Amino acid sequence: MKIDIVIENLKSMMKERGDIVDGLEDIDSKKEMFFQDKDVLCFETSTTIIVFALTKNLRSLFLKDIKNYNTESFDEKYSKKQNIILVVNDDVFSSQIKKQMKDFDELLQKHNRTFQYFHVKNLLYDPTKHKLVPKHVKLTSEEVLEMMEKYILQNKSQLPYILQDDAIARWIGLRPGDVVRIERYNNNSGLSYYYRVCTFAKM
Repeated sequence: MKIDIVIENLKSMMKERGDIVDGLEDIDSKKEMFFQDKDVLCFETSTTIIVFALTKNLRSLFLKDIKNYNTESFDEKYSKKQNIILVVNDDVFSSQIKKQMKDFDELLQKHNRTFQYFHVKNLLYDPTKHKLVPKHVKLTSEEVLEMMEKYILQNKSQLPYILQDDAIARWIGLRPGDVVRIERYNNNSGLSYYYRVCTFAKM
């Protein structure tokens, strides 16, 4: 497994989201621990805890732990960061596991927190670095209001959609209802801005 690439792309992802990644400084020194099967590995940024569970056993352990959400033992192990990202090394999830993940995400959202999981293979490249992918910027609440006022929009639903499971939406951490500005450059017309509102992934 190309763990070096995964680590560098995670750092890039966190920076793209505006996180301070000082807490990831010691991640390189613990590379040999990624493949043990005893306990999950956790690393923190300013707003996110990244959990590595690269074996089925560790993934099962994490799934058991999330049943203890809202307990001191969960906070002790996974901190009270706003976002939780799980990194796994398994392409096939049963419908039961997918439901567990979805239910956990919905539970966290009620507490103004978020949960995402990524397969290692999805972290072997940074989609924002592709020359054909324009820059995507998640807008703040204030920026959304300014944009809606400028374009005389009554509701965000008047904007075109970007799905929550879109590669870029996942990378920058968009949630349903978030608005993203897409910056495109044309040699003739110069820089243009387009806006999309995030909506739930297709079932």
